Amino acid sequence: MSGPHEASASLRQRRPSIGAAAAESITNAAKSVEAKVSTALTVLWDELPHWRQDNHFILSGYRRTSNSYFQSFLSLGYLHNESVNIWSHLLGAMGFTAGGAFLYRVIAPRYETASASDMLAFACFFAGAFLCLGMSGTYHMLMNHSAAVCKWGNKLDYTGIVFLIVGSYVPAMYYGLYCHPALMRVYMPAVSFQSLLDERASPYFG
Repeated sequence: MSGPHEASASLRQRRPSIGAAAAESITNAAKSVEAKVSTALTVLWDELPHWRQDNHFILSGYRRTSNSYFQSFLSLGYLHNESVNIWSHLLGAMGFTAGGAFLYRVIAPRYETASASDMLAFACFFAGAFLCLGMSGTYHMLMNHSAAVCKWGNKLDYTGIVFLIVGSYVPAMYYGLYCHPALMRVYMPAVSFQSLLDERASPYFG
């Protein structure tokens, strides 16, 4: 049987320390403040102006209409229902920029036969990816500014998609028609021109 001293020592070991209790209290207080701040910075679907009510299935987490580029930019610092859209596109744009620079500095020197045209074909793809993701991230960041800026940003978003489509076609046509330069000179401008026509015909450019 254990003596009274051993039982007392066991109880002392199981008792939570003052430091742990204080840390837990601070953590809970921080979470509470974070929740209150998030609630204060966001609004419900019913509180939005009509031009922002485009998805009635998402009921909360909307940023307030800012009418300020700076305030829209500050929304990068807290969670709302556009946070994933914004950060996934902005980080993607930075990733493609870093990837293009890596290929140019590390991979390209290993291939002495690579010409300036080869570099340009790959550059078109990486530039298209950067513009698409960067312009889309900008749109999602500024879409709570005002109705006019939201409409302009929507055009920016679709223009970025066109840049990516054209940028993806360039290396494919360059290497696919490498042995047929006459066809390449026809198809490349034709695809670019058709992409611009499709963009202007989109209802989002009305």
